[in-house]
Amino acid sequence: MERFEDQVMSAFSRRLKEARSAAGYESAKQFADALGVEPPTYRYWERGAASPDLPMLTRICRLLEVEPNDLLPLALRKKRGLSREGHSAA
Repeated sequence: MERFEDQVMSAFSRRLKEARSAAGYESAKQFADALGVEPPTYRYWERGAASPDLPMLTRICRLLEVEPNDLLPLALRKKRGLSREGHSAA
């Protein structure tokens, strides 16, 4: 059985690559250049061998115009229209 951490990394890397392609970045190198990181560093993220830190994840989301939850697998998604207390927002 695959470890939880491995499942997360595998899904994150797949979603990252899909989001990059959907945003029009044809190659990992092209997107790494846009991010200002070395291509090998970015390729580690797409292969699931490493993950970006939070500031870099934020930058990735901005450049790809995606929400963090679009990249973060197995994350809890809040129901829209509910406040923190679980009451419907007006």
